[in-house]
Amino acid sequence: MPVKVGASFVSEAAYEFAKARRAEKEEGKEEKGKGKGVLKELKEKNPGLNITVGTGPFSGTGTNNLSISPKILKEMEQDPEKRMEYEALIYDVAHTDVNGGIMPGRKLKSHGFIIDDKGGLRGWGISESEEGNRRSQSHLKRSEKKNWWEEMLGKPKKKKSSAKARQELLEKNREEAAKEAGEPKSLLAALQVQANPVRDKAVQNARAEKAAGFANKDELYQYLQGSFGVVKGGMASISGRFLQKCVTDEESRSRLFDILKAADESYAKRKDEVGFQGMQVTIDENGEVTTESTKSTVSINEDKRRRQIAAAATKGDMQAVLALLEEDLLQVEDGLKQNMCDEAEVAKAKKLLELAKERMGRLPDRTPTPAEQSNMTVNMLI
Repeated sequence: MPVKVGASFVSEAAYEFAKARRAEKEEGKEEKGKGKGVLKELKEKNPGLNITVGTGPFSGTGTNNLSISPKILKEMEQDPEKRMEYEALIYDVAHTDVNGGIMPGRKLKSHGFIIDDKGGLRGWGISESEEGNRRSQSHLKRSEKKNWWEEMLGKPKKKKSSAKARQELLEKNREEAAKEAGEPKSLLAALQVQANPVRDKAVQNARAEKAAGFANKDELYQYLQGSFGVVKGGMASISGRFLQKCVTDEESRSRLFDILKAADESYAKRKDEVGFQGMQVTIDENGEVTTESTKSTVSINEDKRRRQIAAAATKGDMQAVLALLEEDLLQVEDGLKQNMCDEAEVAKAKKLLELAKERMGRLPDRTPTPAEQSNMTVNMLI
């Protein structure tokens, strides 16, 4: 059912996503002010959307366009409550299958959403018919409980007793697992049943969920958030059309689970790699998956700094080198916090800084000669 966040009603899945994103931001308070900017983060978290700044309709190709007022972006930057509200709204935009319910009887050529200066939501579309291209736009009621995506696409039909069906299947699987545990076919089978009861139970539960299906997209997405880290962390973008198919199609749903399980395993292996900044999994309407990861590192040019230390002939020259080394140290210490370098790089910066300070104590406090100045200039440049 719709959940109210600020002035907007959004889906439960969108609310959970925005809440998780807010928790991430709160956990990283010490890095406030060093972020990538709201627009860049929105693009990274919603790779399936063509996000631009502005409020003009009929701009962009395809059915994945979103234009955001610069005023709203500024509000998101300054107000955590507004940011949570609009991130949830944008989540619903990204997961709305416009091809299925907009302009019936006409072929949709392009479509987009607009969040205007007042935070209102509009939709526009260009369709193709026998009479030619037709443009239309409308205001979408984000502030009413009868939500805009239901108005456009219709409410999903609920399967009767889906929860009961899943529970019955869970009980059946538990009984079968208990029977297998009581009558192992071999000593190895007996040891496996005894050693992995928790894992076996989880496997059986997952199989039951796969077989029983879900009532609607929101229910399925809530299950994905609770079961897969990449979904909970906002690292997975799943086509609304494919997600809808997975609600009732067991084969598609099984493929979706396998993709997300593999993504979780990949993230677990890579998250501690030096330089690894994150990954984004995109699943299109056909269930095809694209995975992108980002990596960023910082390091010190040790050879260059050693040459500069050696070239410094006066205290004034070394002071300039010390300023560079102190900047290097700040950079790698910040990089260590962001997993962009390891402790060895920080230790290297500290060692060079100590070397420069020790040598400075033995240098004369005078104006360098022309030859010394020329030598220092060359080593500062190359």
